[in-house]
Amino acid sequence: MKKEGPIRYSRVQVHRRCKKLAEKGLVKDLGNGIYMITDDGEAYLDGRLDTENWTYIDDDSDAVESQDPTNGETSNGGTT
Repeated sequence: MKKEGPIRYSRVQVHRRCKKLAEKGLVKDLGNGIYMITDDGEAYLDGRLDTENWTYIDDDSDAVESQDPTNGETSNGGTT
């Protein structure tokens, strides 16, 4: 990882990464290159979402299934 100076990235790299995050439900594609972080995305960044099992981890270490942001159903992170 680069220790100093700006991190170089291309528009294509950012789009590709955002597309993958949207497929997993961590961000929502609003169109025209604009993405919004979802509740699952916030939980992941806060360390409250286990993306291996797609379960929320609460303070008591109990797991709760994450919600599919597109239709309100529980999500398995795109796996069947």
